[in-house]
Amino acid sequence: SFSPLLSSLSQPASQPASQPANQPDHSQEQFPRKCQPFKLDPKTAHKKLRLSNDCLTMEKDESSLKKSHTPERFSSTGSYGAAGNVFIDSGCHYWEVLLGASTWYAVGVAYKSAPKNEWSGKNSSSWVFSRCNNNFMVRHNGKEMLVEASHQLRRLGVLLDYDNNSLSFYDAMNSQHLHTFEVSFLLPVAPTFMIWNKSVMILSGLPVPDFVDCPEEHQEGMTTLCRQQDSPYVSGMKGCH
Repeated sequence: SFSPLLSSLSQPASQPASQPANQPDHSQEQFPRKCQPFKLDPKTAHKKLRLSNDCLTMEKDESSLKKSHTPERFSSTGSYGAAGNVFIDSGCHYWEVLLGASTWYAVGVAYKSAPKNEWSGKNSSSWVFSRCNNNFMVRHNGKEMLVEASHQLRRLGVLLDYDNNSLSFYDAMNSQHLHTFEVSFLLPVAPTFMIWNKSVMILSGLPVPDFVDCPEEHQEGMTTLCRQQDSPYVSGMKGCH
């Protein structure tokens, strides 16, 4: 069932106090505040997922097997996924994922062409932040890199800056930057979500928090994935699936 912890976290992360009048707020100049709201698309949801809360919550449900198979539906035995009902091809967009007690999930974006029968991030068409029990990692094109994050991570912030070629992840409760993919998107992308246990809830269309306007803090977590030989990812690392 839907975790009470998710309900208690369902308000957007608190914003820092307003800047003094003599200090201009550059964050609104860098990141437009109009973000695209979306919900989970039932047509893409794995047969063993139950969507609720107006298609904002997804929960693993072994008894939910009545859905018919379609090409859009996630179908892997080890990746219970669903996509957002939008494809984004411009602008800057921020959403959060309330993770509750889930310890096995993947959150990110993917092209429409991304395979639906494997874990997101195992192909060149998807980019995700993932937790596998006690390990946090980012994954793209079958390569993984460990990321330092708190085991108490309960609210994951996602910032897609399509026009500036970046996808960033944050511990939204602690205003902490976790990782940034730097990649030139070639096609529209859809928000993508996967779980192996428990449930997660989506908060979309949120204003971009002030704490993301800290580019100097992103450098250590920045990864350029445009050229394979420059990637710090290691192949052969034991993954979740």
